[in-house]
Amino acid sequence: MNSRQEFRISWRTKESLIKYATISLLLLFWAPTNHAFELTGNFWEFAQATFHVDINGASPSGTTWNEAFIRSMDAWTDATDFEFLLVNEFLDPCIDRGGPSGFGDDTTGVDFTDTVCGTEFNENVLAVTLTAGVCLNPECTGGFNITDADIVFNNNETWDVYGGPLRFDNTAEFERTALHELGHVLGMTHVSADIEAIMQPFTSEIDSLQADDIAGANFIYGGGATLSTIYGIDVSLPRNSELSGPADTVNFSGALANTDADLDGRLLDIYQFTFVNDSTVDIQLSSNTIDTFLYLVRVSSTQDIIDAFTFVDDDSGPGRNSRITTNIQAGTYWLGASSAGVGEVGDYAVSMVASTSSTTPSFEIFQSIYDAEVQINPNPQIRGSLSSTDFLFAKSFLDLYQFDVVNTTNLQFDLSSSQLDTYLLVVEILPDQSLGSLVLENDDRSAFSFDSRIQQLLPPGTYWIGVSSSFEEETGDYSLDITVVLP
Repeated sequence: MNSRQEFRISWRTKESLIKYATISLLLLFWAPTNHAFELTGNFWEFAQATFHVDINGASPSGTTWNEAFIRSMDAWTDATDFEFLLVNEFLDPCIDRGGPSGFGDDTTGVDFTDTVCGTEFNENVLAVTLTAGVCLNPECTGGFNITDADIVFNNNETWDVYGGPLRFDNTAEFERTALHELGHVLGMTHVSADIEAIMQPFTSEIDSLQADDIAGANFIYGGGATLSTIYGIDVSLPRNSELSGPADTVNFSGALANTDADLDGRLLDIYQFTFVNDSTVDIQLSSNTIDTFLYLVRVSSTQDIIDAFTFVDDDSGPGRNSRITTNIQAGTYWLGASSAGVGEVGDYAVSMVASTSSTTPSFEIFQSIYDAEVQINPNPQIRGSLSSTDFLFAKSFLDLYQFDVVNTTNLQFDLSSSQLDTYLLVVEILPDQSLGSLVLENDDRSAFSFDSRIQQLLPPGTYWIGVSSSFEEETGDYSLDITVVLP
Protein backbone atom coordinates (compact mmCIF):
# COMPACT_ATOMS: atom_id res chain seq x y z
CA MET A 1 0.00 0.00 0.00
CA ASN A 2 1.21 3.50 -0.75
CA SER A 3 2.20 5.83 2.06
CA ARG A 4 -0.28 8.11 3.78
CA GLN A 5 0.04 11.84 4.09
CA GLU A 6 -1.62 14.70 5.98
CA PHE A 7 -2.19 18.27 4.83
CA ARG A 8 -3.23 21.23 7.01
CA ILE A 9 -4.15 24.73 5.95
CA SER A 10 -5.68 27.66 7.82
CA TRP A 11 -7.68 30.83 7.14
CA ARG A 12 -6.67 34.09 8.79
CA THR A 13 -8.14 37.46 9.48
CA LYS A 14 -6.54 40.36 7.58
CA GLU A 15 -4.96 41.60 10.81
CA SER A 16 -2.11 39.20 10.19
CA LEU A 17 -0.64 40.03 6.77
CA ILE A 18 1.85 37.19 6.73
CA LYS A 19 1.92 34.15 4.57
CA TYR A 20 -0.25 31.22 5.51
CA ALA A 21 1.62 28.26 6.94
CA THR A 22 1.20 24.64 5.97
CA ILE A 23 2.26 21.51 7.77
CA SER A 24 3.50 18.56 5.69
CA LEU A 25 4.16 18.53 1.97
CA LEU A 26 2.44 21.21 -0.10
CA LEU A 27 2.17 20.74 -3.85
CA LEU A 28 1.06 23.90 -5.61
CA PHE A 29 0.72 24.68 -9.24
CA TRP A 30 -0.70 27.58 -11.15
CA ALA A 31 -3.03 26.51 -13.93
CA PRO A 32 -2.25 28.54 -17.04
CA THR A 33 -5.81 29.54 -17.95
CA ASN A 34 -7.84 32.70 -17.59
CA HIS A 35 -8.34 31.82 -13.91
CA ALA A 36 -5.93 32.01 -11.00
CA PHE A 37 -7.18 29.17 -8.80
CA GLU A 38 -4.53 27.11 -7.03
CA LEU A 39 -4.72 23.44 -6.13
CA THR A 40 -3.08 21.20 -3.56
CA GLY A 41 -2.69 18.28 -5.97
CA ASN A 42 -4.93 16.20 -3.66
CA PHE A 43 -8.44 15.08 -4.61
CA TRP A 44 -11.35 12.77 -3.78
CA GLU A 45 -11.29 9.82 -6.15
CA PHE A 46 -15.05 9.80 -6.80
CA ALA A 47 -15.70 13.57 -6.67
CA GLN A 48 -17.75 13.42 -3.48
CA ALA A 49 -17.30 13.56 0.29
CA THR A 50 -19.67 12.65 3.10
CA PHE A 51 -19.65 15.13 6.00
CA HIS A 52 -20.93 14.37 9.50
CA VAL A 53 -22.56 17.58 10.74
CA ASP A 54 -24.16 18.20 14.12
CA ILE A 55 -22.61 21.35 15.57
CA ASN A 56 -24.15 22.29 18.88
CA GLY A 57 -25.88 25.66 19.26
CA ALA A 58 -26.85 28.68 17.21
CA SER A 59 -25.31 32.00 16.25
CA PRO A 60 -26.27 35.29 17.97
CA SER A 61 -28.30 36.15 14.85
CA GLY A 62 -30.41 33.03 15.38
CA THR A 63 -29.13 30.86 12.53
CA THR A 64 -27.87 27.52 13.78
CA TRP A 65 -24.30 26.60 13.00
CA ASN A 66 -25.64 23.48 11.29
CA GLU A 67 -27.83 25.49 8.92
CA ALA A 68 -24.98 27.75 7.89
CA PHE A 69 -22.53 24.88 7.40
CA ILE A 70 -25.00 22.82 5.36
CA ARG A 71 -25.76 25.84 3.16
CA SER A 72 -22.05 26.10 2.46
CA MET A 73 -21.91 22.42 1.50
CA ASP A 74 -24.89 22.89 -0.81
CA ALA A 75 -23.30 25.94 -2.43
CA TRP A 76 -20.30 23.90 -3.61
CA THR A 77 -22.52 20.99 -4.68
CA ASP A 78 -24.91 23.19 -6.66
CA ALA A 79 -22.21 25.22 -8.43
CA THR A 80 -19.56 22.61 -9.23
CA ASP A 81 -18.95 19.03 -10.33
CA PHE A 82 -18.15 18.05 -6.72
CA GLU A 83 -20.82 16.71 -4.36
CA PHE A 84 -20.99 17.03 -0.58
CA LEU A 85 -23.21 14.42 1.08
CA LEU A 86 -24.70 14.98 4.55
CA VAL A 87 -24.97 12.74 7.60
CA ASN A 88 -26.86 14.45 10.43
CA GLU A 89 -24.75 13.24 13.34
CA PHE A 90 -21.76 14.48 15.31
CA LEU A 91 -18.34 13.04 14.67
CA ASP A 92 -15.31 14.37 16.53
CA PRO A 93 -13.00 15.92 13.90
CA CYS A 94 -9.94 15.19 16.05
CA ILE A 95 -10.26 11.41 16.17
CA ASP A 96 -6.79 10.00 15.44
CA ARG A 97 -5.53 13.50 14.62
CA GLY A 98 -3.21 13.98 17.59
CA GLY A 99 0.54 13.93 17.09
CA PRO A 100 2.67 14.13 13.97
CA SER A 101 1.58 10.71 12.63
CA GLY A 102 -2.17 11.14 13.10
CA PHE A 103 -3.86 10.67 9.75
CA GLY A 104 -7.47 10.69 10.92
CA ASP A 105 -10.10 7.96 10.88
CA ASP A 106 -11.20 8.13 7.22
CA THR A 107 -14.44 9.89 8.18
CA THR A 108 -15.22 13.59 8.14
CA GLY A 109 -16.23 15.78 11.06
CA VAL A 110 -16.60 19.45 12.01
CA ASP A 111 -16.78 21.34 15.30
CA PHE A 112 -15.62 24.33 17.34
CA THR A 113 -12.43 23.45 19.23
CA ASP A 114 -10.04 25.24 21.57
CA THR A 115 -6.98 23.83 19.75
CA VAL A 116 -6.13 22.28 16.41
CA CYS A 117 -6.54 18.78 17.78
CA GLY A 118 -3.99 19.44 20.51
CA THR A 119 -1.91 22.13 18.80
CA GLU A 120 -2.51 25.80 19.57
CA PHE A 121 -4.22 27.90 16.93
CA ASN A 122 -1.79 30.38 15.43
CA GLU A 123 -2.53 34.08 15.84
CA ASN A 124 -5.61 35.31 13.94
CA VAL A 125 -6.40 31.85 12.55
CA LEU A 126 -10.16 31.36 12.27
CA ALA A 127 -10.29 27.73 11.18
CA VAL A 128 -8.11 24.86 10.01
CA THR A 129 -8.85 22.08 7.54
CA LEU A 130 -7.01 18.79 7.98
CA THR A 131 -6.98 16.34 5.09
CA ALA A 132 -5.27 12.97 4.79
CA GLY A 133 -5.16 10.21 2.25
CA VAL A 134 -3.22 7.64 0.30
CA CYS A 135 -0.31 8.93 -1.77
CA LEU A 136 -0.43 8.47 -5.52
CA ASN A 137 3.08 6.98 -5.47
CA PRO A 138 5.39 5.61 -2.75
CA GLU A 139 7.47 8.80 -2.66
CA CYS A 140 4.36 10.99 -2.09
CA THR A 141 5.56 13.37 -4.80
CA GLY A 142 2.29 13.62 -6.71
CA GLY A 143 -0.37 14.44 -4.12
CA PHE A 144 -2.81 11.93 -2.65
CA ASN A 145 -6.31 10.55 -2.89
CA ILE A 146 -8.16 12.18 0.00
CA THR A 147 -9.82 9.72 2.37
CA ASP A 148 -10.42 11.99 5.37
CA ALA A 149 -11.07 15.69 5.87
CA ASP A 150 -11.95 17.46 9.11
CA ILE A 151 -12.61 21.11 9.92
CA VAL A 152 -12.02 22.81 13.27
CA PHE A 153 -13.28 26.35 13.95
CA ASN A 154 -11.39 28.41 16.51
CA ASN A 155 -13.55 28.45 19.65
CA ASN A 156 -11.48 31.34 21.02
CA GLU A 157 -12.96 33.72 18.42
CA THR A 158 -16.31 35.54 18.54
CA TRP A 159 -18.61 34.15 15.83
CA ASP A 160 -21.88 35.02 14.13
CA VAL A 161 -23.68 34.35 10.84
CA TYR A 162 -24.18 37.42 8.66
CA GLY A 163 -23.72 38.52 5.05
CA GLY A 164 -21.98 41.47 3.48
CA PRO A 165 -19.13 43.55 4.91
CA LEU A 166 -17.13 42.33 7.91
CA ARG A 167 -18.06 43.91 11.21
CA PHE A 168 -15.78 46.46 12.82
CA ASP A 169 -15.97 44.61 16.15
CA ASN A 170 -13.98 41.73 14.59
CA THR A 171 -16.83 39.24 14.94
CA ALA A 172 -15.84 36.37 12.67
CA GLU A 173 -18.43 35.34 10.08
CA PHE A 174 -19.09 31.61 10.19
CA GLU A 175 -20.74 30.83 6.85
CA ARG A 176 -18.11 32.37 4.56
CA THR A 177 -15.43 30.69 6.69
CA ALA A 178 -17.18 27.34 6.23
CA LEU A 179 -17.42 27.98 2.50
CA HIS A 180 -13.68 28.67 2.38
CA GLU A 181 -12.72 25.63 4.47
CA LEU A 182 -14.87 23.32 2.33
CA GLY A 183 -12.86 24.55 -0.64
CA HIS A 184 -9.78 23.14 1.09
CA VAL A 185 -11.66 19.90 1.70
CA LEU A 186 -12.18 19.33 -2.01
CA GLY A 187 -8.55 20.08 -2.87
CA MET A 188 -8.14 23.83 -3.35
CA THR A 189 -5.67 26.11 -1.62
CA HIS A 190 -5.24 29.87 -1.31
CA VAL A 191 -5.16 32.20 -4.28
CA SER A 192 -3.44 35.57 -4.20
CA ALA A 193 -5.29 38.15 -2.11
CA ASP A 194 -5.91 40.32 -5.18
CA ILE A 195 -8.07 37.63 -6.83
CA GLU A 196 -11.84 37.83 -6.36
CA ALA A 197 -12.43 34.46 -4.71
CA ILE A 198 -13.65 32.90 -1.47
CA MET A 199 -10.28 31.08 -1.49
CA GLN A 200 -8.31 34.25 -0.67
CA PRO A 201 -5.85 33.65 2.19
CA PHE A 202 -7.60 36.17 4.46
CA THR A 203 -11.25 36.65 5.34
CA SER A 204 -12.85 39.46 3.36
CA GLU A 205 -16.18 40.93 2.31
CA ILE A 206 -16.57 38.12 -0.24
CA ASP A 207 -19.26 35.86 1.22
CA SER A 208 -20.14 33.58 -1.71
CA LEU A 209 -18.46 31.43 -4.34
CA GLN A 210 -16.88 33.39 -7.18
CA ALA A 211 -16.15 32.36 -10.76
CA ASP A 212 -12.54 31.52 -9.88
CA ASP A 213 -13.61 29.20 -7.04
CA ILE A 214 -16.04 27.35 -9.30
CA ALA A 215 -13.46 27.04 -12.07
CA GLY A 216 -10.93 25.57 -9.64
CA ALA A 217 -13.31 22.89 -8.39
CA ASN A 218 -14.40 22.02 -11.90
CA PHE A 219 -10.77 21.83 -13.02
CA ILE A 220 -10.21 19.09 -10.43
CA TYR A 221 -13.45 17.18 -10.87
CA GLY A 222 -14.80 18.22 -14.25
CA GLY A 223 -12.05 16.82 -16.46
CA GLY A 224 -9.72 19.81 -16.61
CA ALA A 225 -9.62 23.18 -18.32
CA THR A 226 -8.73 24.68 -21.67
CA LEU A 227 -5.85 26.93 -22.72
CA SER A 228 -6.05 29.35 -25.63
CA THR A 229 -3.00 29.45 -27.88
CA ILE A 230 -1.30 31.72 -30.39
CA TYR A 231 -2.38 29.27 -33.10
CA GLY A 232 -6.09 29.84 -32.54
CA ILE A 233 -6.53 26.28 -31.28
CA ASP A 234 -7.65 25.50 -27.73
CA VAL A 235 -5.56 22.99 -25.79
CA SER A 236 -7.10 20.77 -23.11
CA LEU A 237 -5.44 20.47 -19.70
CA PRO A 238 -6.44 17.17 -18.07
CA ARG A 239 -6.87 17.15 -14.31
CA ASN A 240 -3.58 15.33 -13.76
CA SER A 241 -1.60 17.25 -16.35
CA GLU A 242 1.56 17.68 -14.24
CA LEU A 243 3.53 14.43 -14.04
CA SER A 244 6.23 14.29 -11.39
CA GLY A 245 7.16 10.59 -11.49
CA PRO A 246 8.82 8.34 -10.72
CA ALA A 247 6.13 6.41 -12.63
CA ASP A 248 2.89 7.90 -13.97
CA THR A 249 0.11 6.28 -15.98
CA VAL A 250 -2.48 8.34 -17.82
CA ASN A 251 -5.48 6.89 -19.66
CA PHE A 252 -8.27 8.87 -21.28
CA SER A 253 -10.56 8.79 -24.30
CA GLY A 254 -11.92 11.30 -26.77
CA ALA A 255 -13.45 11.68 -30.18
CA LEU A 256 -12.57 13.49 -33.38
CA ALA A 257 -15.59 15.52 -34.47
CA ASN A 258 -16.33 17.92 -37.28
CA THR A 259 -16.27 20.79 -34.78
CA ASP A 260 -12.61 20.13 -33.87
CA ALA A 261 -9.65 22.12 -35.09
CA ASP A 262 -7.98 20.76 -38.19
CA LEU A 263 -4.46 20.53 -39.54
CA ASP A 264 -4.38 20.32 -43.34
CA GLY A 265 -7.91 18.95 -43.25
CA ARG A 266 -7.21 16.35 -40.57
CA LEU A 267 -9.18 16.87 -37.36
CA LEU A 268 -7.09 17.38 -34.23
CA ASP A 269 -7.47 17.31 -30.43
CA ILE A 270 -4.56 18.63 -28.33
CA TYR A 271 -3.79 17.90 -24.66
CA GLN A 272 -1.09 19.56 -22.54
CA PHE A 273 1.13 17.68 -20.11
CA THR A 274 4.04 18.98 -18.05
CA PHE A 275 6.83 16.57 -17.12
CA VAL A 276 8.67 17.74 -14.01
CA ASN A 277 11.68 15.52 -14.71
CA ASP A 278 13.47 14.09 -17.73
CA SER A 279 11.38 11.05 -18.63
CA THR A 280 10.90 8.04 -20.86
CA VAL A 281 7.41 8.03 -22.34
CA ASP A 282 5.40 5.33 -24.07
CA ILE A 283 2.26 6.81 -25.66
CA GLN A 284 -0.33 4.83 -27.60
CA LEU A 285 -3.25 6.24 -29.60
CA SER A 286 -5.79 3.63 -30.66
CA SER A 287 -9.16 3.56 -32.40
CA ASN A 288 -11.53 1.07 -34.00
CA THR A 289 -12.94 3.64 -36.41
CA ILE A 290 -10.12 5.90 -37.60
CA ASP A 291 -6.56 5.49 -38.85
CA THR A 292 -4.84 7.30 -35.98
CA PHE A 293 -1.98 9.80 -36.18
CA LEU A 294 -0.11 10.86 -33.03
CA TYR A 295 1.86 14.01 -32.23
CA LEU A 296 4.08 14.82 -29.25
CA VAL A 297 5.41 18.38 -29.43
CA ARG A 298 7.34 20.36 -26.85
CA VAL A 299 6.40 24.03 -26.50
CA SER A 300 8.31 26.92 -25.00
CA SER A 301 7.08 29.65 -22.67
CA THR A 302 6.16 31.65 -25.79
CA GLN A 303 4.20 28.64 -27.17
CA ASP A 304 6.74 28.18 -29.96
CA ILE A 305 7.44 24.63 -31.10
CA ILE A 306 10.82 23.18 -30.03
CA ASP A 307 11.91 21.11 -33.03
CA ALA A 308 14.41 18.98 -31.10
CA PHE A 309 11.53 17.45 -29.14
CA THR A 310 8.89 17.02 -31.84
CA PHE A 311 7.69 13.48 -32.53
CA VAL A 312 5.04 12.08 -34.88
CA ASP A 313 3.78 8.60 -35.65
CA ASP A 314 1.20 6.94 -37.86
CA ASP A 315 1.18 3.15 -37.56
CA SER A 316 3.85 2.02 -35.04
CA GLY A 317 1.11 0.57 -32.84
CA PRO A 318 -0.95 -2.56 -33.56
CA GLY A 319 -2.84 -2.36 -36.84
CA ARG A 320 -3.54 1.23 -37.83
CA ASN A 321 -2.83 2.56 -34.34
CA SER A 322 -0.05 4.96 -33.37
CA ARG A 323 2.71 4.72 -30.80
CA ILE A 324 5.57 6.96 -29.67
CA THR A 325 8.26 5.66 -27.32
CA THR A 326 11.08 8.10 -26.62
CA ASN A 327 13.16 9.98 -24.07
CA ILE A 328 12.20 13.59 -23.40
CA GLN A 329 13.59 16.50 -21.42
CA ALA A 330 11.59 17.99 -18.57
CA GLY A 331 9.12 20.47 -19.98
CA THR A 332 5.64 21.15 -21.31
CA TYR A 333 4.37 19.06 -24.20
CA TRP A 334 1.30 19.00 -26.42
CA LEU A 335 -0.08 15.57 -27.22
CA GLY A 336 -2.06 15.66 -30.45
CA ALA A 337 -4.65 13.02 -31.37
CA SER A 338 -5.48 13.08 -35.07
CA SER A 339 -6.05 10.86 -38.09
CA ALA A 340 -3.98 9.89 -41.09
CA GLY A 341 -6.83 10.69 -43.45
CA VAL A 342 -8.63 13.96 -44.14
CA GLY A 343 -11.90 14.49 -42.30
CA GLU A 344 -11.95 11.21 -40.36
CA VAL A 345 -14.23 11.23 -37.30
CA GLY A 346 -14.59 8.72 -34.49
CA ASP A 347 -13.65 7.70 -30.96
CA TYR A 348 -10.09 7.16 -29.77
CA ALA A 349 -8.22 6.15 -26.61
CA VAL A 350 -4.88 7.40 -25.30
CA SER A 351 -2.62 5.44 -22.97
CA MET A 352 0.58 7.01 -21.65
CA VAL A 353 3.22 5.61 -19.31
CA ALA A 354 5.90 8.06 -18.15
CA SER A 355 8.93 7.01 -16.11
CA THR A 356 11.44 9.43 -14.63
CA SER A 357 14.84 8.89 -16.24
CA SER A 358 16.64 11.49 -14.13
CA THR A 359 15.72 13.88 -11.33
CA THR A 360 18.78 15.99 -12.12
CA PRO A 361 17.87 18.65 -14.71
CA SER A 362 19.64 18.21 -18.05
CA PHE A 363 19.31 21.87 -19.04
CA GLU A 364 22.48 23.54 -20.25
CA ILE A 365 24.13 25.78 -17.63
CA PHE A 366 26.85 28.32 -18.39
CA GLN A 367 28.94 30.74 -16.35
CA SER A 368 28.03 34.34 -17.14
CA ILE A 369 30.42 37.27 -17.25
CA TYR A 370 28.92 38.29 -13.90
CA ASP A 371 30.14 35.02 -12.27
CA ALA A 372 26.54 33.85 -11.82
CA GLU A 373 25.44 30.58 -13.41
CA VAL A 374 22.62 30.79 -15.97
CA GLN A 375 20.34 27.89 -16.86
CA ILE A 376 18.98 27.81 -20.42
CA ASN A 377 15.38 26.84 -19.78
CA PRO A 378 12.57 27.55 -22.28
CA ASN A 379 9.83 25.96 -20.17
CA PRO A 380 6.63 27.80 -19.23
CA GLN A 381 6.72 26.18 -15.77
CA ILE A 382 9.89 26.18 -13.68
CA ARG A 383 10.16 24.78 -10.16
CA GLY A 384 13.26 25.74 -8.23
CA SER A 385 14.74 26.60 -4.87
CA LEU A 386 16.88 29.42 -3.54
CA SER A 387 19.66 27.92 -1.44
CA SER A 388 22.68 29.13 0.47
CA THR A 389 24.94 27.89 -2.34
CA ASP A 390 23.32 30.17 -4.94
CA PHE A 391 24.92 33.31 -6.33
CA LEU A 392 24.62 36.22 -3.88
CA PHE A 393 23.37 39.43 -5.48
CA ALA A 394 22.75 42.54 -3.35
CA LYS A 395 22.80 40.25 -0.28
CA SER A 396 20.02 38.03 -1.67
CA PHE A 397 20.39 34.67 -3.38
CA LEU A 398 19.70 34.63 -7.13
CA ASP A 399 18.77 32.02 -9.74
CA LEU A 400 18.99 32.98 -13.43
CA TYR A 401 17.15 31.42 -16.38
CA GLN A 402 17.67 32.25 -20.05
CA PHE A 403 15.00 32.02 -22.76
CA ASP A 404 14.48 33.37 -26.27
CA VAL A 405 11.56 35.24 -27.81
CA VAL A 406 11.23 34.43 -31.52
CA ASN A 407 8.25 36.65 -32.32
CA THR A 408 6.98 39.67 -30.39
CA THR A 409 4.93 38.17 -27.55
CA ASN A 410 2.99 39.51 -24.58
CA LEU A 411 4.17 37.44 -21.62
CA GLN A 412 3.14 37.29 -17.98
CA PHE A 413 5.66 36.05 -15.40
CA ASP A 414 4.30 34.82 -12.04
CA LEU A 415 6.74 34.00 -9.25
CA SER A 416 5.26 32.49 -6.09
CA SER A 417 6.47 30.84 -2.91
CA SER A 418 5.08 29.81 0.44
CA GLN A 419 8.54 30.05 2.04
CA LEU A 420 9.96 33.43 1.04
CA ASP A 421 9.03 36.93 -0.10
CA THR A 422 9.79 36.72 -3.80
CA TYR A 423 11.54 39.26 -6.01
CA LEU A 424 11.38 38.96 -9.81
CA LEU A 425 13.55 40.41 -12.58
CA VAL A 426 13.29 40.16 -16.37
CA VAL A 427 16.14 41.70 -18.39
CA GLU A 428 17.13 41.81 -22.04
CA ILE A 429 20.57 40.32 -22.70
CA LEU A 430 22.74 41.34 -25.65
CA PRO A 431 25.09 38.90 -27.45
CA ASP A 432 28.04 40.01 -25.29
CA GLN A 433 25.89 39.39 -22.15
CA SER A 434 25.62 43.07 -21.40
CA LEU A 435 22.21 44.37 -20.37
CA GLY A 436 19.88 45.65 -23.05
CA SER A 437 17.45 48.54 -22.77
CA LEU A 438 14.71 46.49 -21.10
CA VAL A 439 15.06 45.91 -17.35
CA LEU A 440 11.89 44.95 -15.42
CA GLU A 441 11.49 44.15 -11.73
CA ASN A 442 8.69 43.47 -9.26
CA ASP A 443 8.53 42.72 -5.56
CA ASP A 444 4.86 42.23 -4.61
CA ARG A 445 2.10 41.84 -7.19
CA SER A 446 -0.33 43.66 -4.87
CA ALA A 447 -0.58 45.19 -1.40
CA PHE A 448 -1.82 41.87 -0.05
CA SER A 449 0.54 39.49 -1.81
CA PHE A 450 4.15 38.47 -1.31
CA ASP A 451 4.30 36.94 -4.81
CA SER A 452 5.72 38.76 -7.83
CA ARG A 453 4.32 39.43 -11.30
CA ILE A 454 5.57 41.09 -14.48
CA GLN A 455 3.58 41.44 -17.70
CA GLN A 456 5.30 42.88 -20.75
CA LEU A 457 5.19 42.85 -24.55
CA LEU A 458 8.63 41.47 -25.42
CA PRO A 459 10.26 41.95 -28.83
CA PRO A 460 12.42 39.16 -30.30
CA GLY A 461 15.61 38.63 -28.36
CA THR A 462 17.32 36.81 -25.51
CA TYR A 463 16.20 37.39 -21.93
CA TRP A 464 17.20 36.42 -18.42
CA ILE A 465 14.71 35.81 -15.64
CA GLY A 466 16.06 36.51 -12.16
CA VAL A 467 14.48 34.78 -9.18
CA SER A 468 15.43 36.29 -5.84
CA SER A 469 13.97 37.41 -2.51
CA SER A 470 13.03 40.75 -0.99
CA PHE A 471 14.94 40.06 2.21
CA GLU A 472 18.57 39.16 2.64
CA GLU A 473 19.64 35.54 2.22
CA GLU A 474 16.13 34.04 2.21
CA THR A 475 15.96 30.41 1.06
CA GLY A 476 13.08 28.20 -0.03
CA ASP A 477 11.18 26.62 -2.90
CA TYR A 478 9.47 28.69 -5.57
CA SER A 479 7.31 28.31 -8.68
CA LEU A 480 7.83 30.38 -11.81
CA ASP A 481 5.04 30.31 -14.40
CA ILE A 482 5.19 32.07 -17.76
CA THR A 483 2.05 32.44 -19.84
CA VAL A 484 1.21 34.05 -23.14
CA VAL A 485 -1.31 36.88 -22.81
CA LEU A 486 -3.55 36.82 -25.87
CA PRO A 487 -5.39 39.89 -27.20
